[in-house]
Amino acid sequence: MGRGLAALLASVGVLLSLVLGGALASCSGEPSPSGLDEPLRVGSASFKSGSLPGAPPVAEGVTGAPPLVTSLEAASTLVRLGQTGKSLVGRASTEAVAVAVGFADLGTGYWVFPVDAPDPQNGGELTWQATVDFGSNIPSGRHALRVVAIDAQGNAGTQRELGLCVLSAIPDNLNACDPKNAPPSTVFSLSWDSPVDLDLVVVTPDGRTVSAKNPRTVAPNVDAGAANGVGTFDRDSNGACVIDNANRENLVFQTPPYEGSWLVYANLFDACGSAPVHFTFTLYEAQVTVTGDPTIQELVPSITKRGTLLDVDANGGAKLGTFVTEIPF
Repeated sequence: MGRGLAALLASVGVLLSLVLGGALASCSGEPSPSGLDEPLRVGSASFKSGSLPGAPPVAEGVTGAPPLVTSLEAASTLVRLGQTGKSLVGRASTEAVAVAVGFADLGTGYWVFPVDAPDPQNGGELTWQATVDFGSNIPSGRHALRVVAIDAQGNAGTQRELGLCVLSAIPDNLNACDPKNAPPSTVFSLSWDSPVDLDLVVVTPDGRTVSAKNPRTVAPNVDAGAANGVGTFDRDSNGACVIDNANRENLVFQTPPYEGSWLVYANLFDACGSAPVHFTFTLYEAQVTVTGDPTIQELVPSITKRGTLLDVDANGGAKLGTFVTEIPF
């Protein structure tokens, strides 16, 4: 039999007294900050400064010190910058009244929240769930997310780890998480700082105009289905003022763009009531960083241009926009 409802409510009450009384606070004794600037934020949880409590994770098959997080699951281990509402679920041993979660290598603290109801199909272990929002400035690549169970006396057990791949803002074929994955050959990237419908517009050497609203280049005299020299846009960010907070559009070439001069424009399609907007255009190109077997490549910025647009520059797509640069290939 698992814990009864009264016992569970009593455990939650103990947890709240621990959190509010500061038994889980950092050694400094100072009030914890809000955690709003942390690389992750957990809904309905309390933020605590300092290192995640408990012992480091142990090898698979080795039993750690109780209380234990006995299960930790996520629908995907891929995380987008600025992603919100990612769900983590799991179970903890019956001694637990709370679970703490934080990055092993990022941030200044961790988040604490109470466990939920017992799971009769798993020996009365206590279920838990967390809704996690991720910051927009997390370094891309692999990061370890750790969780730990806490008992009514404030003791933390052995941590459990989930490896996450934080995706780059620049599409890189998961190169940041696995350097053996070759990145795209070339990426044209336009980013900006206001919630406006700004478009990266590119005129190809043969005079075609491409943007997120016309999202694919076609090499001249090449079958339209061929991949050689073809670039594809990844998104229409903030299109029609439906704000996605990505504030970036990328034109991605898996193989080198075909020869000629490529003209780059920044077009303010709609100010969405938020101009002025400051933008940055960057050309990224794959470069070999490690020679050997395998040879490792990564995307490196080779051209950077900046500018500012006002609300009077919005044109609904009637113009190419503001000329940014010419790139010869």
